[in-house]
Amino acid sequence: MQFWRHFNYCRKARLMRVVVFCILGLGLVSPARPQTLGQSWKQKALQSVAMIQVQQKDGSKLSGMTFLALKDGLGITALNVVKDAVKASVFFPDGEEYGSTGIVDRDEKNGVALVRLRLFGKPLLSFRAAGPTVGEQVFCLVNKDGDFGVVEALVGEMTSAESAGPAGGFLLKGSLPEGNGGAPVFDKDGAVIGMLHWKLEGDKGYYFLIPAPAIMALDSTLSTQPWATSEAIAASEARESVAPSEAEPLENVDALLAEACLVLDTLLVQHRLAFNRALGKGYLSGVSTELYTAQQETELILKKIAGLKINDPVRKKAVLAVLEIGSKWYEAVDNFIKAVVIGQQHRNWVASAQDMLNRSEASWPIANSLKEAKKHDLIELYNSSTVFKEKLLKEVAFEFGILERPTKLILGVIVFSQAPLHFIVTDKGSFSRRLGFRSGDRIISIAGRTFGPQDTLEDLKIIIMNNLGQQVEAVVERNGQQKVLKLKIPREIPAEYLRR
Repeated sequence: MQFWRHFNYCRKARLMRVVVFCILGLGLVSPARPQTLGQSWKQKALQSVAMIQVQQKDGSKLSGMTFLALKDGLGITALNVVKDAVKASVFFPDGEEYGSTGIVDRDEKNGVALVRLRLFGKPLLSFRAAGPTVGEQVFCLVNKDGDFGVVEALVGEMTSAESAGPAGGFLLKGSLPEGNGGAPVFDKDGAVIGMLHWKLEGDKGYYFLIPAPAIMALDSTLSTQPWATSEAIAASEARESVAPSEAEPLENVDALLAEACLVLDTLLVQHRLAFNRALGKGYLSGVSTELYTAQQETELILKKIAGLKINDPVRKKAVLAVLEIGSKWYEAVDNFIKAVVIGQQHRNWVASAQDMLNRSEASWPIANSLKEAKKHDLIELYNSSTVFKEKLLKEVAFEFGILERPTKLILGVIVFSQAPLHFIVTDKGSFSRRLGFRSGDRIISIAGRTFGPQDTLEDLKIIIMNNLGQQVEAVVERNGQQKVLKLKIPREIPAEYLRR
């Protein structure tokens, strides 16, 4: 039997080579059962199977297997491998390493999980519709000490709720190495019929086969819950009994939530800037460092708030609101990044790049609906916490719907909430362009009203709306010099510049 040598982790070697093992010494298969699968089948499988390593919330590390079959960018694995993960990476036989951003769906009953991987374009394995049969010969693509290989096994009896294994699974008979929960199981034709599930009973472990239908029932359309986020949502009920002395001080929670809202708002701004730059042939320059930084900061802040120990019900709801909104924004931005990377790699906006962009764009309406549904939890905290109210920038409060915008005017500008009157970008055809503002302008005053650090974009809009049909002077800083603009404000704002 042949195994495929895995890469050296430290050096990340890219060479894949065949290593012949002493079958009896390894104890992987019986010498009476030689490997019968074809070389082309093994080559394809190796491109779609990886080892997954996770860091758990207690600091320990755990490894298992994952494989690609349901959808591009999604890995199937055992839930007990990733359930307590705060970070995860996958390693393919050819030496490629990719990060994993979180759980998409889970099945507690069958012990299966669907995880989001930062990869795209790899081949997907095919499922067999028919379930396994007792006595059937199957082939498990597993890993031992860094080496990938196919090990034969036999399907045993079906498990039940009273037995050691998951209900609906099948006991597997064979000499399978430990640490391979989540590995794919194939039939003789190379179709996936299920997944390996490892269960330890006392000092003895068992492998079970989770049939393909349980895997295929996972919902690949759900939004990704970043590792810390999925952990927080799954454990929220268990935190009800946390002793007051162990809980985080409320002031610290409120300050961190305000910071998280700002980080998420910055992610939105960087996405808008990157989207503008990607238009035309702009995607050829790739993804900006600023957007990657904003994405990483989002991941870190979500982990921080997910790890908080909280007794207060108001804070609990606010934390979950930020986690759910943040995870959806993160997913949308992540798909946008993938689209740009694909376009850059191909030097053309190919169909797969457009598909990723479509996925990203489809996420934003859902994200906005989620933000609308969760805003009341944040409003409750805003109205009850002096710290949260003081530390949350007004512009951010408007973005999250915590404060209601006083006007419906849309200027069509991109600004950072820390400096909302500095127009990083004025969109082509926007109301701001129509008035005479340009990208890079920093607004100093308008209609005699000088702006200070506490003023927001909404303050500027109020002045505009109060001067309909008038010509007013605005002073801006443009290209390092002050410039006076004469703004002709129409008597009636066109409908396309008003929020519905």
